[in-house]
Amino acid sequence: MGKFSLQALLADRGLTPEERREVLEDLFVFGKKNRNPYLVRMSILLVLSTMIATAGLLSDSAAVVIGAMLVAPLMNPVMAAAGAVVMGWPGRFYGALWLVTAMGLGALLLSSLITGLSPDLVFLPEQVLARTRPTFYDLLIALAAGSAGAYTITRKQTSAIPGVAVAVALLPPLASAGILLTSGEYELATRAVVLFLTNLIAMVLAGALTFMAVGVSPATTRKKTAAFVRSQLSLFLVLTIAVSIPLWFYSEKILFNARYRAAKSEVLQNWLQASDLELVDIELLTERKTIYLALEGPSPPVTLGELHQQLSETRSDWAVHNFKIHYTWTQKVTGVWPQVGNSISSIAKQAESSLDKLAGVNWVWQSTQYNAESAATASDGEHYSLVFADTGKFKLTAACGQWTGKYSFGGRSLDIEMNRNWFSGCRDDNVLKIFLDDLDRARAAYIDKNNLQITLAGSEGIMYFKQQ
Repeated sequence: MGKFSLQALLADRGLTPEERREVLEDLFVFGKKNRNPYLVRMSILLVLSTMIATAGLLSDSAAVVIGAMLVAPLMNPVMAAAGAVVMGWPGRFYGALWLVTAMGLGALLLSSLITGLSPDLVFLPEQVLARTRPTFYDLLIALAAGSAGAYTITRKQTSAIPGVAVAVALLPPLASAGILLTSGEYELATRAVVLFLTNLIAMVLAGALTFMAVGVSPATTRKKTAAFVRSQLSLFLVLTIAVSIPLWFYSEKILFNARYRAAKSEVLQNWLQASDLELVDIELLTERKTIYLALEGPSPPVTLGELHQQLSETRSDWAVHNFKIHYTWTQKVTGVWPQVGNSISSIAKQAESSLDKLAGVNWVWQSTQYNAESAATASDGEHYSLVFADTGKFKLTAACGQWTGKYSFGGRSLDIEMNRNWFSGCRDDNVLKIFLDDLDRARAAYIDKNNLQITLAGSEGIMYFKQQ
């Protein structure tokens, strides 16, 4: 077996002059009269594919993003750069790189513009985040795709170029970078650009080596341009090694999943801190427009409605109408050993403080949530409210009258006593019956700002009240 050498690699592989001419005509534009129509065609396809890609990324649609990959014209100048290296054409090589650079910047700016004109995002779509996780696998894919693309161009009987375009995905990382820049996510935008550069460098290197292996350049050309070919291959090999360094670090980083997006949400983080809650887990289902939160803390999320309102007001239009938050809450009790106890007077003052927040306020019932799919709410014109006095009595007001009852409140424990016969004049008010049944099962009360939650016995539901 002979030693591997560049000379052996440059040996003639048997392409006929006619086949070589067809390959070069596919890669390059010959004649000044053909240059302008070519650039116009490339510009139109770039604008259309960038619009498709950006819309697909923002709507989190993988199918639309794949469609944009098929329309995008970036594969042609990338393969042209690889072919120019093999042919020893510096002018065409730098021209192809300039065209790729100009098209990349154009795609980046256009996607930023489209994102700026679009409604703000609640969270970054998964299709965007998928382009911010470059790894060694992406480098391997780009090398294989570059080789496959070059081989396909030299073999007319094959038709794998669409598959290569989908596999390597040059445009989506650029569109993702534009979206992320507009969203202020500069670190993630850098990662998307690194993915694009990885694909570009690896494809040029693998494409050039493949063109050499199949004999795109004739023997006479190879002898004259060996120095240029050798220098450019060495340069791209160094660039490939250089780009693999950040890929190694990125591979070690945490996945940018729902938890990362939650950490990036200033509204959510501020709400968690103000509510004295910890985020145990989070799941985002974009198609259902739902966030699932697993929370933990001493008190339930009384102000969850405020979180929903803040997200709705500061984010996208669809969040205003259809955005939902489902949550679970686990009570967290902390202690210390050796025990440090408060005096009886201190505990009494804490109880008085809680009673002061509850008493003397008109609490208007908003709804009762029994589970994720079942809730009771007041209809238009209906009004149910509670006013607790510090004497252990409360007043209930409904559309058909007012009544008084007794209650006891200690710490968070709440017990309500009512005489149901008092409400005989409201027999037709079915919502009032549900409201009274729920009050009979009251077990605990939590107050935060102008919100009151009354939890029902057996974890059967939560009654929501708002201060009026």
